[in-house]
Amino acid sequence: MKSPLLRLLALLFAFGLVAAACGDSDDDAADDAPAATAADDDMADDDMADDSGDDMADDDMADDSGDDMADDDMADDSGDDMAAIDRTGEVIKIGYVNNEGAAFALPEFRTGGEVAIGFINDNGGINGAMIETEVCLSDGTPEGAINCANRLIEADVVFAYMGIEVASEAAINLWVEAGIPYISSHAWGLTEQNSPGSFLLHSPAGAYAVGPAKTFSDLGISHIAVIMEETPAGLAFIDSIGAPVLAHHGIEFERVVVDPAAPDWTAAVATAQAAGVEGIWGQLTEPGCIGMVGAAAASGYDKPVFAGSCSFYIPVLGAASIGTYTQSDVFFPSTAEFASPEIQAQLAEYADLMTAAGYEDHIEGFAVAPYSSWRAIEIILETIDGPITGESVLHAFRNAGETPGWFGSNHQCGQEPWPASTSACKSAIAVWQVAEKDDGTVGRVLVGDGFINAFEFSGF
Repeated sequence: MKSPLLRLLALLFAFGLVAAACGDSDDDAADDAPAATAADDDMADDDMADDSGDDMADDDMADDSGDDMADDDMADDSGDDMAAIDRTGEVIKIGYVNNEGAAFALPEFRTGGEVAIGFINDNGGINGAMIETEVCLSDGTPEGAINCANRLIEADVVFAYMGIEVASEAAINLWVEAGIPYISSHAWGLTEQNSPGSFLLHSPAGAYAVGPAKTFSDLGISHIAVIMEETPAGLAFIDSIGAPVLAHHGIEFERVVVDPAAPDWTAAVATAQAAGVEGIWGQLTEPGCIGMVGAAAASGYDKPVFAGSCSFYIPVLGAASIGTYTQSDVFFPSTAEFASPEIQAQLAEYADLMTAAGYEDHIEGFAVAPYSSWRAIEIILETIDGPITGESVLHAFRNAGETPGWFGSNHQCGQEPWPASTSACKSAIAVWQVAEKDDGTVGRVLVGDGFINAFEFSGF
């Protein structure tokens, strides 16, 4: 029987957070790869910004609304009202659910959010209102998810934030029926991906199939192996999302399935080589990436390998990870050099705050997801000019428009940037290649121009 931790990791990669593909470290792989280039310091230069920023500045809507809005009463009224919002003395009670049970615990999904909330409160709160968290630690079981939902609904929270709740499917309808918005960084179940009361601030699982497919296509590769652990969620992801995205890019693939309880990564790589593929996409958990990338390096595999959104294998394997590809929907402090000056400053602030709070070991991990999500939540909540209730929070998110992305591309809550996952607030993805940097360290280097709108390259 698979351990609870293994089942958790399978769920994580299935929903795009630690989706992975293993990579080759041979120097020839780097030679065959497209040039990895630094992103322009201005995030407006990436594909997503080009689609939304310049067009909005140039189109008729901007022409019609700009001068008129400056002159009419509506502009005067809205500006004064926004400036006049003062919630001093108010408290915004939110429910914060996180999986930290005996079988497994991922406290990073709580600590990152708590550090962000602490910073928000220390700097004036939400127009003067303080955020009060009612924390419920769940064990990842359906019973735990239901218990937390019932407890926090009874506590009359304004909305629920899920750090991580892999059993969310059992409780999502309780939140919806209570009229309490469900907000998280990622989808932990199927229902919230399209629930009218949920908002997911990071890119959906489908975006993580686009990174490998587009990269192999750009390399001129049309035949790959997908090495994956045998889990129902993983198989479903490849069949329903990976396969059609690869087909859209003209890529055929061989499926290489390994037993997650007793994986033989050397055999998996050998099977891929025997199939005569031109590259490997490893749809794996973090431990799987470490094993597979290590096996690929040891066998001298010299063709491109994409390691999904794995990152832990890089410091573990060091030089053996050079040449591999990976992906993310945000910048990390270790990749800040490729971000805009504004995001660089925000990443530095985050690292300082996490260090001061005693969570230095969480900085490069999952804590970036709740921290960046809460800084976006802060911006959206500040637009509410009446009482902050479940209904007004729902309205604010559904009509948020373009909201600055704290560690990456902008959010588009309510605009359905990935139509098959209507709750998703973005569909951006960035591809990285592992390389030896000028200072001698091994790390990620941005490929291409930065974040792309993954949906535009999905074929859906």
